[in-house]
Amino acid sequence: MSPSRDYPLYERMKRHSPRAARWWIAGDRLYHSGLFMTMLCIPTLFFAYAKIETAGDWIVWIVLALFASVGLFGLGIYCKGRSYRIAVQDGIDIDRF
Repeated sequence: MSPSRDYPLYERMKRHSPRAARWWIAGDRLYHSGLFMTMLCIPTLFFAYAKIETAGDWIVWIVLALFASVGLFGLGIYCKGRSYRIAVQDGIDIDRF
């Protein structure tokens, strides 16, 4: 079971619009992965910044990881939005969920 609030919509998509369901599951996984990575990167970045003299090149890698995680987060949002548009085209009422 997914922690997403719109999981019942995904179950309906699986039955009536498998293509929308594939977009939804990809978006859900990317969204949660990006969110988790962002939650890890932000405190790490502050810690590395506080210890700037010993952090060295780590700050560059942490900033790159932060940008990648925000990118995954945004890509997940895009994929879920795409799944909603496909579901509407296939006649699924997404407002009920």
